[in-house]
Parts: sequence; C-alpha cells; structure tokens
Amino acid sequence: MRIPTTETETGTGTRIPSHRRRKGSSDGSRARADASRRGPTPTKETEIPGRPLKRSSSTLSLDDAAGASNPTSTWAILNRYGARRDSFRRDDRDRTTSAVSYTSGGDQISVSFELVKPPETSLLTLDWPQGPRPSLGTTSYPYVIAAHGNVVLFQIVSPDKHARPSAIDYFVYNASRSSSSNHHPSLTRLPVSYWRRGDTIRPRIMSREGTCILSCGSKNSSSFVVAELERRSCQSSETNVYLFASGSDDWRVFRNVPIRHGDGLAHLCCWTTDAVLSCHDRYMIWVDYLVAGMIVANVEHPGRVDPPEPVLWYVPLPVDPVADIDRGRGCPQASRSLCATHHGIKFVNVNQHGGSSSSRSFSITLWSWREDQTWREDATLDAAQLWELDSENRLPNVRPEFPVVDMENPYAVCFLLNERYHTADPNATTWMIKVDMKKKVLLDCTLYSNKGSSSTARRMSEGLSFISSEMPSYLSGKTIKRFLEGPLWPATHDAIEIEENGKMGFPKKQKKLLSLFLINIDHERDVRDSPRVFPKKTEVGPAQLVYAML
Repeated sequence: MRIPTTETETGTGTRIPSHRRRKGSSDGSRARADASRRGPTPTKETEIPGRPLKRSSSTLSLDDAAGASNPTSTWAILNRYGARRDSFRRDDRDRTTSAVSYTSGGDQISVSFELVKPPETSLLTLDWPQGPRPSLGTTSYPYVIAAHGNVVLFQIVSPDKHARPSAIDYFVYNASRSSSSNHHPSLTRLPVSYWRRGDTIRPRIMSREGTCILSCGSKNSSSFVVAELERRSCQSSETNVYLFASGSDDWRVFRNVPIRHGDGLAHLCCWTTDAVLSCHDRYMIWVDYLVAGMIVANVEHPGRVDPPEPVLWYVPLPVDPVADIDRGRGCPQASRSLCATHHGIKFVNVNQHGGSSSSRSFSITLWSWREDQTWREDATLDAAQLWELDSENRLPNVRPEFPVVDMENPYAVCFLLNERYHTADPNATTWMIKVDMKKKVLLDCTLYSNKGSSSTARRMSEGLSFISSEMPSYLSGKTIKRFLEGPLWPATHDAIEIEENGKMGFPKKQKKLLSLFLINIDHERDVRDSPRVFPKKTEVGPAQLVYAML
C-alpha cells in the first residue's frame, strides 16, 4: 500500500524586528564565526532504497526573502493544554466558533479556539463554570490528544460528585466542512470504551499518545473515526485496535490484527507509541521514535454498516532504532517529529552529536516520504548554520526542540527554544522560531510571554509535543477569531452574524462581512489606529458599529 504524496516548493521569508540577546551567550558568536569561515557544505546526490536522497542547498540572506510572507495561515500549532475561560455570559460567547456539549456528570461546557499564525502557538479554550477550579492544576484544563482536518480530539477530567473515581471525558470538536453560514461547529462526547475479561467489564482509559482521529467526511458531511492502538503482547506482528466511527453508539474492538511487513522485527516487541497523525482522509499513523518506525492503518468511515478490520503495515523511519531502549525513553518527541502536511509526510530529526548537550553539537535533517516508498533527504542544517541565521543575536543558544513542519511550506520547520531548561536565570526566555531548511532563512520568531490568561496553558504544555491543525481554514470566513476579544475589546458586546454585503445599507463594493459587533457607547474607544482590528467604523443610533471585512 502507498500513501499519496504531493511534492511542491513554496514559502518565503520575513524580516523580524531586532532583539538583542543577553550577555553571556557566547556559543552563538563562536558558532557563527566558524560558519562564516567554513561556508555552506555541499552534498552529493545519492539514493538507496528506504533511505534518503541527498540534495545540495545554499544559504540565503533575510533580504532575499523579506516582505513576501503571507499574512494569513490555513493551519495552526496547538498547545497540548488548553485554556480555561469560564465566562459563559450570553454577550461574551462567540456563536460562530463555540460548540456546546455536556460532561458525563451533566455539566455544560463550551469550546472555542484562540488561533494565531505559526510559529506562535494556538490554544483550545474551555468554558466550564461548574468544573474544577483552574487552581487545582493540570487535571482541570483540557488536554488536546489529536487533530486532523476539521476535527480536534481532547479530554477533560470531571470530578465525580458521588465519591466515585474521576471520570475522563473525551470530546471531538467538529468544524463543519461546508462554507454555509448555517453550519456551525459541534461538540461530541465519545461513548465510554470498556475493557472486558471474562465476566469483568471495566471502563478503559484511552492512551493520550496512542489515540488518533481521522476526518473523513465529504464537503457536506463531517464524519470522523477515532482509533487507539493497543499492544499487550510481545508478538511483534500483531496488535489490538479500538475503533469508534461517528454516528455509531459504541466502540468496536479488533484483536490480534496483523501488521504487514512486521515479521522478524524484534524491536517491535518494545513498541511504545510516541505520536499519532492522519492524512489523506483515510490513513492513520502511529509512531515510535525509538523503534524508528511507524504503523500505518488504512481506515474508511463505514457509514451505516459495521466498520471492517483496518489494514495495518509497518514502515521504517530513515534513522536507526535506539540501541538501548531499556535505559529509559526520555522524551524522543523533543528531537524527532513525523508531520502530515499539504505536501505529504515529513520527518524531522535533531541529532545530538557525541552525546553532548552543547548548543553547537547538533544537526537537523528533514526528509520526505515518497511514492516509491523511500525517504528523500530534503535539507540539513547544523548548529553553526542555524546560529548564523540569527545575525542580530536575538535568540538563546540552546538546542531546538519539538519540531513541527509547516503544513503550507514543505521546507519550513518550527522549533521551540527553551532557555529555562539550561539555566537558573530568572530572566530566561522561551522562543518559537520558523526556519526554511532548504533556503537557510530564519522566517519568523516569537517570544513566549509569562503573562496573561494563556500563559498558564503554555507553561503546562512545556516538555510536551505540539499538534498541527487545519482548524483556521475551516473557521476563517465565519467569524473574527476569538483572540481579538482581548484587552482591546470592551468586556461585553453582542455578536451579530450577517452573511453578505449590501445588507443594512453597507456599500456594495464590500466583499463579505465576517462579524459585526454592537458596543455599548459607555465603553466607546477609538480603535481606528489599532493594528489588531479593521479600521472602519460607523455610527448607528446609540451604539457604535464596528465591522470587519474578509
């Protein structure tokens, strides 16, 4: 079986405002000096089955790429932990992106998103007034498990009011694929998956790392499949699959499903799922970065019939398995990442040389999975070349972690630079950067803030991998993103949905209205010079009318 791929080169660079690095970061200057003397290293073009095809690349300056970036994005980087809102006021809810459901304990919840352009990270936001206090810690916050297309799978922990163990509820946020304004997002709580042995039946806790979601609906349908890979046997070529298809009432269990091409692979006995992803409306993938392989499932939504047993097969990654897994897994997601993009499957490896933790002793390699079932090496970047891109000394010299490949640009990779892991300095910083691996250009960088309501979710997500999501492409055009309701907007306003221009006396030349806000005149402020709202405003009776154009 083959996974379709599309290979296209896109992407441009942008100039970032200067930010001076703190004193004492000397590794970067030495690395840049070494790089300037050495220059880019040419590579030969070679290919072997199942291994990469190497290609040469050259270094570009920021000036070569400045000013051509797309100000919008069709994808987002989601933090694992979401944010709590708990406002639930009728005048403070976004009716075009919020979806409402109920926990197993009967509490009403509402879910929306704060979406920003990568490399900034976006958040799932939860309104749960009856839930546990946010001060109780991570169990009171939503946790994102997986995402694909227009769906996001997440869990929340509900404290049971009858002295029974806490209930873990799993929800699917589903943004309609239809562009019609009559289709709003939905929020579905999944039925409980049970574990059975003889006459014993117990609720199962689904694996955060081993549970995947697949969006497989048509333009006017929003079907999805959730599946968990469970390996309880040392047999390397079989596994159990728990599967739920939208529209059904229960989970299906497929036991001892064979894994094609898995025979004779002794290291599969040590399999532990590190990451999941989906692609092309039919493929679900489970990855073990230490075993250095992925298990692919061909899954289709069954419609009204029972789902058939999924077909599984094993595909090796273009790196060697870790020799001694028994010494501990550590956090392989920090240095390895398999990503689904608009251009196919990509794999990133941050290789630490010689076992050293130095910021100058690593290299980054980007691969593409091809139609002929081989891996092609697209680009490489060593530490000296990376720090050479930071000519203005803005970034901390720490090893980049948790790579995420840009879904739009097949050669752009986002990384986390967390200085707090490497120093006791209270002023240590955390950055997200985006680098074009092929053109050797620093495309963008953003500094994490330790203030604001979203900082708690981001702090809890430290040490956890990110999730790519196409949610912006399904929510844009229906509403102004909810993060615009920050300190710029009054505390209360009414959102009025309107579909086309020309209504209510607006000029015909205006294309389409995203959202219209009626703001109490007591809170009137001049928003015309703000960079985060659209400039035009009109007076309508006792209220101020502010509207935004698509």
